[in-house]
Parts: sequence; C-alpha cells; structure tokens
Amino acid sequence: MSRFLFLSLIFGIYIPIVACSPSKQASSDPVVVETLISATESWNGDSFQYPNGQAEMSLQKITAQPGFKTPLHLHPQPGIVYVLRGNLYCETIDGQSIILGPGESFASSQDTVHYCQNNGDEEVVVFVSSAGAQGQNTTVPSE
Repeated sequence: MSRFLFLSLIFGIYIPIVACSPSKQASSDPVVVETLISATESWNGDSFQYPNGQAEMSLQKITAQPGFKTPLHLHPQPGIVYVLRGNLYCETIDGQSIILGPGESFASSQDTVHYCQNNGDEEVVVFVSSAGAQGQNTTVPSE
C-alpha cells in the first residue's frame, strides 16, 4: 500500500509539471546552418580585393558606448560585420550611409573612407570578421 501511495504522489507531482512545461519541438536535422550574409561587394558597392601577403583571418568583438564615433578610417581588406546589440550607423565621406540593428549584418566598405557611430541609448556590440594579410592593420586612419 505504501508503494502505491508513493507512486501516486510522484505521478501527482510529475504530470502537472510536465503538462505546464513549454514544449520543445524536436528538429529532425542534427545541425542547422543559416547563411547570415553572402556578398560579392560591400554595402556601398566597393569591390572585394584581398591584400598581398600571408592570408590572415580575424574576428573582433567591438563594444561601443552611446555617443561613441570612430575617427575617419578605411579597411584595406574585405570584412563582414554582425550587430549583436544596439544600433550602428556608418557613413562614407561621399554621404552614403547605413543603419543596422540587432541580428543584421553587412559587408564592410573596403578602401572607402568612412566613420561609424553609436547614435542610440545603449551600447553597441558588433562582431567584425576580416580577411586580411598578416602584419597589416585591419583599420587604417584617414585624414
């Protein structure tokens, strides 16, 4: 009798918990691959050109506080930017601009002078991947 009481108590607690739990849909695929961006040129129309030298890939996480603005600069290699949090505003010296928010990505400009800034009220967190050359800076200041 005590065994029956014990099992009733366990199932009396277990079944309501399971019934109230959010259900998870099982995926039949062991892995899902999403292409977030695929580009043959930058967001402002720059053609990609890889620099000479030993190839070097890099991935940077950049966190910028509200009001931060980069100095004018350019990138001598192709790159991809993914915005994790906040809003990023970038503008070229000829006035082309782009605004991106969380979950958006773009191919960064190459050899075009520009700046980027955080115009929002929260920090911006971006991941920047670059396909450059060993010993070469991924960001070059401009006058």
